[in-house]
Amino acid sequence: MTTFFCMRHGQTDWNQDKRIQGQTDTELNDKGREMAHQWGKSLADNHFDCILSSGLCRAVQTAEIINEYLGGIPHHIAVGLQEQDWGQWTGKTAAELGEIRNQVKKQEKRGFEFQPPNGESRDEVLMRTCDALLEFSEDCPEDSVLVITHNGVLKCLTYALSGLEFLPHEKSPIKPYHIHRIECFENELALGEINMEL
Repeated sequence: MTTFFCMRHGQTDWNQDKRIQGQTDTELNDKGREMAHQWGKSLADNHFDCILSSGLCRAVQTAEIINEYLGGIPHHIAVGLQEQDWGQWTGKTAAELGEIRNQVKKQEKRGFEFQPPNGESRDEVLMRTCDALLEFSEDCPEDSVLVITHNGVLKCLTYALSGLEFLPHEKSPIKPYHIHRIECFENELALGEINMEL
């Protein structure tokens, strides 16, 4: 069984500004780097065989800083772990999304079919994320893997594995900046434990 310990990258300026990053390749800000160092210290006593991260800079930087405390274990990149492509809504702030509230609410009611104009659907994000984890587990069937990815990816995974439909009335199963254990056995993913403290 491959065990994935999945977490979000550290803070960026766009996070701080409540601006949608999507696949924009933003870097960690000072707070984000500080967060990554604290996580590294917290995780230092755990055993991980390797790190798997999104290829976007904020995830790679988070992984590299944490890895300073893990002794420089192998670090792999999976394109399938990138954040959702938000298409025409990329770069918009929460306030700007509020100005097109009707469009946003209409999409939110679609659950996993939520799809910004010219962007990806949540269902597409879920499928490529699952494919990335399952493919990695084939090569590392017994490994304990630290995964650094994005909030949208984590939500898609945990909503789906919790049997939720990602509808507006459903409460998010995950808390910000926690770590979540996902297990892969016989080519299937299952939730282990979510919202573990970092």
